[in-house]
Amino acid sequence: HPDYAQCLNNLAVFYMDRDRYEKAELLCIEAMSIRKKILGEAHPDYAGSLNALANIYCKMEQFEKAESLSLEALAIYKKIIGETNTKFATSLISLAFVYDKMGSYEKAEPLLAKALMIYKKILGEAHPDYAISLNNLAGLYWRMGRYEKAEPLVLQNSLIVIHNLENNFTNLSDQEKQVYLDNTVYVTKWENSFLYNYKKASPAARQHIGNTQLFFKGLILENTKKMLAVLQQSKDTALVSLYNSWLTNKSILSKQYALPVANRNSDLKQVEEKTENLEKELNRSSADFNSQQKSIRINMTDVGKGLQQDEIAIEFVKFQLYNKNWTDSTMYAAYILRKNDSVPIFVPLCEEKQLQQLFDNAGTSATNMVNSFYRGLELGNSNSSSFLGMALYKLIWAPLEPYLKDIKKISYSPAGKLYSIAFHALPVDSNTLLIDKYNLQQYTSTRQVALKAEENQTTKPSDIALFGDAEFSMDSLSLVKQRTNASGTDLTSTSIYIPENRGSRGGAWNDLPGTAEEVKKIKALFDENKIATKSFIQTTASEENLKALSGNSPQILHIATHGFFLPEPDKKKKETGFNQGNTYTLADDPLLRSGLILSGGNYAWSGKTPIEGVEDGIATAYEISQLNLSKTELVVLSACETALGDVKGSEGVFGLQRAFKMAGVKKMIVSLWQVPDKETAELMTAFYTYWMKGKTIEESFTQAQAEMRKKYSPFYWAAFVLVE
Repeated sequence: HPDYAQCLNNLAVFYMDRDRYEKAELLCIEAMSIRKKILGEAHPDYAGSLNALANIYCKMEQFEKAESLSLEALAIYKKIIGETNTKFATSLISLAFVYDKMGSYEKAEPLLAKALMIYKKILGEAHPDYAISLNNLAGLYWRMGRYEKAEPLVLQNSLIVIHNLENNFTNLSDQEKQVYLDNTVYVTKWENSFLYNYKKASPAARQHIGNTQLFFKGLILENTKKMLAVLQQSKDTALVSLYNSWLTNKSILSKQYALPVANRNSDLKQVEEKTENLEKELNRSSADFNSQQKSIRINMTDVGKGLQQDEIAIEFVKFQLYNKNWTDSTMYAAYILRKNDSVPIFVPLCEEKQLQQLFDNAGTSATNMVNSFYRGLELGNSNSSSFLGMALYKLIWAPLEPYLKDIKKISYSPAGKLYSIAFHALPVDSNTLLIDKYNLQQYTSTRQVALKAEENQTTKPSDIALFGDAEFSMDSLSLVKQRTNASGTDLTSTSIYIPENRGSRGGAWNDLPGTAEEVKKIKALFDENKIATKSFIQTTASEENLKALSGNSPQILHIATHGFFLPEPDKKKKETGFNQGNTYTLADDPLLRSGLILSGGNYAWSGKTPIEGVEDGIATAYEISQLNLSKTELVVLSACETALGDVKGSEGVFGLQRAFKMAGVKKMIVSLWQVPDKETAELMTAFYTYWMKGKTIEESFTQAQAEMRKKYSPFYWAAFVLVE
């Protein structure tokens, strides 16, 4: 039966994908035999079997067999369906693939060129298969060393991919967008590899490829932020109702995810599906949002216009290297752009395994890493720790220096492992750090430079909400009482400072009386300048009060508490349900594995079942992302590791900073490692003091860190990064 033959063919593909060619060969021969017997040799399915077997022989490097079968299949297609058919074009590609593998590039070229013309005529230039055909021919020219012929094909392919992505993206949920992106982001790897291999690429190509990097960097985040902003301001009652239903469902899900798997509702899957469908409906229904999509296409020219005269933009990229074939090398590079430029300079940096070797040598813990790369950089210190810092500098920054002449300010966006590096504390030599040479500003994407040029710079704070000195350990009765008495009453503590780190990985979270002093000093500073202040401390530093700010948030939200970021769950523990602590450690979603601990958080963190109707005191990034904090210009997370999270391709860090960005916050101050209490309070106070004096947020933060630099080693101040 033809269906049985198809099943054999499918299984053959399965084995071939796993390099089990002998098993694939036998199955394909059997399928071909059945088709020959019941369909005859003049049938497209029989020709398809010939091509499938040819592909297997090609993989097995039995090229003569592969060529013979491919030629036979091509002749059948030509005879029964003609040359203006996509199946004939596919057969041309199959034969070209054989010649390509044989190294007979001249034979492969006309076949691929002909297939391309057929796809163009039948499918049109916007079809994904036409884009793939462009890539096929570009790859061949690449292997032939004819980069100048490959260049226009590489660029045209990405134009088609981006065009189709824009048309489809607004109909998808966030989860579907991620899947779609995973299948299309190869374009950035392909184009970065092209520039890496072809040093003589035209200015037009470098500009186009630079624009592609800007388009893909944080695309889902930017897309979702804009959608939520439109929905929050919408006057369409039906749309608002839909949005509120979606928020309700998201809230239900966050409560369910906080429970052990065995205790979750049996209909959780249906709620998840309903929530995703609501999200897609919101995307489709928001006409205003759909019309805005083209407006997010900021390019290199826009970024160049937004730069100051002594400023440069650096967009870091990470990509798998293609060099005639896909390699197992992951590379880092940078796009550098000067004021009023539209064509970036492409600078290759290093392989990821070189970076990883340095991180391995520095040690597994964050403390060891900080000591190795930054802390041992005191004046005159020439120990091995300093060497690791210099080695890191030589890998990721020294190649950029030739392009930084007369530059004072650097606006940069990291990639991959670079998100975990404190650039401002990198050693240039035994006496100098990067902060001594440049004013460094981090962005989620350097396209923000263009957007920032349109914004009014705030030179003085207007109001602030402060969270600190949370009472982490509370019994069930206290938690319920807190729920009924939650308020923002000023209960500023006068507790004596006890040195603590604002991070923990196991057991209960320790109290942080030092955060009471931090809140007290900042409040006093704001009161002195007659700026509106609201303090939430001890039992009022609660998740309820944080969420109550949604829709009416302050200009500044300062949270001094414990932060957490948990690694991906161990698969064996997850499969067996083994869990020594709480459900967050087993979550797949990285937004559920990072968050802030507020009052009462130890109850649920210790593994106890959260009390129904009461927030558990663990504000996950997942929950924070659902808030409306669009009126908040700056969030300061005076806590540990709040800059960390899972790094996902071009989307960057999935953690607290992504969550607050989705909530509409414009700028954030976050940390890369566990921060010491006393010095953190000193840094924050200095930052606000400079801001009060009329400096911008960026200037104030830079000045505060420069002041700390004079007094302390980088361990005490370099953890914090201002991200826009």
